[in-house]
Amino acid sequence: MKDIFEKVVHRINVACANKCFQDFDISDLGFKKTDVDDGRLAHYVYNLVKDDNNKIVVDFRCYDQSGPFSMQPDMNKYSAKLIENGKITETHENSFED
Repeated sequence: MKDIFEKVVHRINVACANKCFQDFDISDLGFKKTDVDDGRLAHYVYNLVKDDNNKIVVDFRCYDQSGPFSMQPDMNKYSAKLIENGKITETHENSFED
């Protein structure tokens, strides 16, 4: 699972460096994507589950930062967790604005 987590971290970093969500495609690694309906522009949770105690979870959120009289770019945030033996052993976060 650690090798897969490192691939996920690399793809997050590439997507953020390129400011391109399409560069973050982890479907080939076996992840299942779930849409979260919470009013954001986009919110997805990706899960790769070996068993209940060993999994990788990636949370992607995109939201509008604008307010009244203040146009701001959209924020795109990634948060990844590696869970081994029921404990979070590694995390990674990165973001970009577009």
